[in-house]
Amino acid sequence: MSRTNPGGFDYKKYLSQIKIHDQLQLTQKNFVLIEDKIRGPSDYLNQWNASLEKKLDQSQLSMASKNTLKTLLLGKRDALDRELVQAYADAGVVHILAISGLHIGIIMLFLGFVLQPIQSIPGGKWIYIVCIVLLLWVFAFFTGGSPSVIRAVTMFSGFALAKYSQRIHSTFHLLIVSFFLLLVFYPPFLYQVGFQMSYLAVLGIIKIHPLLQKLWEPRHRIVQKLWEVTTVCLAAQIAVAPLSIFYFHQFPGLFLLSNWLILPFFGLFLIASLGLVVLLAMEMEIRPLTIGYDKTVSTMNDVILWVANQESFLFRNMRLSLTLLISIYILMGFIYWGMKVQKIRCLTAPLAGLLILQLVVVFEHWENSKVHQLWLLYQHNKTIIAHHTPKKLVLYSPQKITEEGRLINDFKNEYPIDTIQIEAFKNTFITNELNLLVLDEKAIYNIPDFEATHLLMSSNPMVNLDRVLENLRPKMVFSDGSNYPWNVSRWKISCQKHNVPFVNLREQGAYAINL
Repeated sequence: MSRTNPGGFDYKKYLSQIKIHDQLQLTQKNFVLIEDKIRGPSDYLNQWNASLEKKLDQSQLSMASKNTLKTLLLGKRDALDRELVQAYADAGVVHILAISGLHIGIIMLFLGFVLQPIQSIPGGKWIYIVCIVLLLWVFAFFTGGSPSVIRAVTMFSGFALAKYSQRIHSTFHLLIVSFFLLLVFYPPFLYQVGFQMSYLAVLGIIKIHPLLQKLWEPRHRIVQKLWEVTTVCLAAQIAVAPLSIFYFHQFPGLFLLSNWLILPFFGLFLIASLGLVVLLAMEMEIRPLTIGYDKTVSTMNDVILWVANQESFLFRNMRLSLTLLISIYILMGFIYWGMKVQKIRCLTAPLAGLLILQLVVVFEHWENSKVHQLWLLYQHNKTIIAHHTPKKLVLYSPQKITEEGRLINDFKNEYPIDTIQIEAFKNTFITNELNLLVLDEKAIYNIPDFEATHLLMSSNPMVNLDRVLENLRPKMVFSDGSNYPWNVSRWKISCQKHNVPFVNLREQGAYAINL
């Protein structure tokens, strides 16, 4: 199904971008179960992963700690509760839950420290580098080889080569090489939100972080470290914020506070998690360690939940069009170039970028000021009609709907809406060029002095649609989410017989009629 309503997630488009176009529905006669055999290294790693998960489940750790370890080190994305994951997202630190560049970078530095003695043997330098890169890839496939992990390990394999060989000095060039390598092997990566955001975040850290770091040079070591965390977080957030708003329509205002509280200790926490899993794999469960880990996880979750509950600092229903998003990144590029060159004549580029941004904003405001539409929205078992005018949405439904509903929030993400009104439902909607009749379970369609131009089938009306079409002769017929599929199939055949366009909202999503 394509996206059902304005602002909703277009699942069909997402699947097509990752090269999934069809779905097979198999019966027992269409497939054969084969014996599960270990065929290669990845199968051994998967088996080891399952064995560790079983040992985790049998340990005395709390459920929160078990789920955290499964998420951070075993690659089990669905281990944590959705509410907790949402809290991390609202606090601006959801990146610490998914195995990403942050985790791989910490593991790379840890391996670099632990394997340092290898460098003392003849030819040890390259053996040292190969071991680090090889272990990173082992970890990637151990966790299931998800696209985000493969992406991060590809990126940090290059960084490990640069850092420990001391022969490659441009991390930016390594970033570009890893970017194009991944796209060559799997082009649909380009359309994945995680791919876009991870590379933008690293680009921000490489390019923007040094500029921010130069703004202040504190003398005290603790303040230096705090300032470094601050500038790294700011650089990454500046780079990804427009894209994050474009996709997720919200911005966590307390992201810096969350990162101050979590990031300085996260490296130690991740290494401690790794050590704990190793001990459990060796069937060595040290009770004081598990108790300490439980308290650490509980404290971390409590801190994040507290930050996420500060609703006034979470900015929701923010919207950016694709044109506006591109304009913002053009402006950011010009500003960065101006700050690097630091010449008066270079101010023309940022000013030109600002002018382009203003023109886009003015044009979009003008476009939105002309909107005048009647929307037939889709929701399962409901009939919802919306009248959309500039910055105002009036909703009609025989069922109960609220202003905080997902459907309305999605609509506000797509269009600038200041006012929401929920009015009493009526079966006819009349404008200069539109007469919409809602044919519901009452099955009333012979209305004096009313000629229906459009017909909406709602709540399974018991009528002969062929007779209705002969009497009313509407231009179009619609079926919403309140109808049974077998009724919809019959109505579609009737419309085809009478050459009347038929729109099934369950299949095609919401439909807009311009007024």
